[in-house]
Amino acid sequence: MPGAPQQHDHSVAAAGERVLLLNPPPVAGVNVVREGRCMQRTATWTTVWSPVSLATTAAVLRDAGFDPRISDGIVEDIDLAGLMELIGELEPLLVVINTATTSIETDLGLASMVKEALPQIHVIAMGVHVSSMPDACFDMAPDLDMLVRGEPELTIRDTALALRDEGGLEKVDGLSFRNGDDVIHNHKRAFIEDLDELPFPAWDLVDTGRYRMPFSGRRYLLTASARGCPYGCTFCANKVYYGARLRRRSPARIVDEIEWIGEEFGITDFLIWSESFTNDQSYAIETAEEILRRGLDIDWVCNSRVDTVSPKLLRTIKEAGCWMIGYGIESGSQEVLDSVRKGTSIFDAVQAVRMAHEVGLEVTGHCVLGFPGESQRTMRETIDFAKFLRLDYAQFYCAVAFPGSQLYTQCLESGWLDTPDWSFYDQNTSVISTPTLTSEQVMRARDQAYSEFYRQPYIVRNTLSKIRSPEDMVNFARTVRDFLS
Repeated sequence: MPGAPQQHDHSVAAAGERVLLLNPPPVAGVNVVREGRCMQRTATWTTVWSPVSLATTAAVLRDAGFDPRISDGIVEDIDLAGLMELIGELEPLLVVINTATTSIETDLGLASMVKEALPQIHVIAMGVHVSSMPDACFDMAPDLDMLVRGEPELTIRDTALALRDEGGLEKVDGLSFRNGDDVIHNHKRAFIEDLDELPFPAWDLVDTGRYRMPFSGRRYLLTASARGCPYGCTFCANKVYYGARLRRRSPARIVDEIEWIGEEFGITDFLIWSESFTNDQSYAIETAEEILRRGLDIDWVCNSRVDTVSPKLLRTIKEAGCWMIGYGIESGSQEVLDSVRKGTSIFDAVQAVRMAHEVGLEVTGHCVLGFPGESQRTMRETIDFAKFLRLDYAQFYCAVAFPGSQLYTQCLESGWLDTPDWSFYDQNTSVISTPTLTSEQVMRARDQAYSEFYRQPYIVRNTLSKIRSPEDMVNFARTVRDFLS
């Protein structure tokens, strides 16, 4: 398989060449997915996303001669004490901490734990939050050595090389680091132009059996298709991480990876991961046609804007194995859509859902409550709209002012943030109170939205129809438990 990673004998690598990449374990029972702009508690999606950013960074490190290890505390049976024991055993050259806004204080707090136990180990943080607020993160974590601003793979590789070869950190683009009492911010790193140059993720470093689809319980993995988004939604912080220009992997490279994963790991379920798989319709169609050309028997889901689909596209991806599409509907109020610069219309959403259902795709609608300018009326319109669309699944999020987004700047300057405590900056919690709506009203509306939507008779019927075996019942019960949490 072209581009497939080579097998490596980890036992021959020197201790100084090891790099440990971490999704920190839960603290106080809060388990957080950390994947680019997707920062949410695991229960938000009732499943855990496979750590594609860590696995890709690990593959880049391995190609550079390092011995990477991944500890995904989101799914592993490991606590902070167990993690420190692991670090003591490995004595890595570098510990990489993946971060999210809602867990940022405990994530960065790991730096002090590592330094207290093993002062010689270097600690670096990555993620949207540290990219957006580097100085604040250094202030928050006095033992943090370095952080990555922007996409992580090449910056972490070059940092590891500089540490191993005793080169100068000041030459590593995209890196911020401590130099005595000062913090040095190196030049911004240019985004990776040709994403096909990245190796396949090092999925051999994680237990792929721990990543399961809701309801079915089948193993699945994320497969990245593109980075960057040219749209101007005020609530999105992704531009600080992946930029505004759309950069795509070639369809052949994506399908090479899917085929390789099937052969190496026996996995045939995928989430095509990007800001919006259908931003370029011809590209999405070409990718689906490549899957069909190779005769791959796979099941997959993708996400989309509501204004970038067509009957031809939806028919083609359905034929290629896509069974569900997730639409960013956001709101049932046109005035709210316009205020957050979504660039879509209510009519676009109606058409997109109708077209998807006509070709046999299931549809998840992603809705957000509590944007600035919202009122009880507009939130009611969103709830009613989600029900009117007869979505198969609906997610109702609270608007979150993530650092790096225009929404954060707007709320901060207007004094609309209820708390500076980052642990509440989560899509399950509202901390934005505006002159027209309080955070408490948003939370009540969200509860009402879920109650009304999932009690609809057709939703109950469709959900129960998926249970065909005792195993399905177990998976269903687990999904409901996670959802209710």
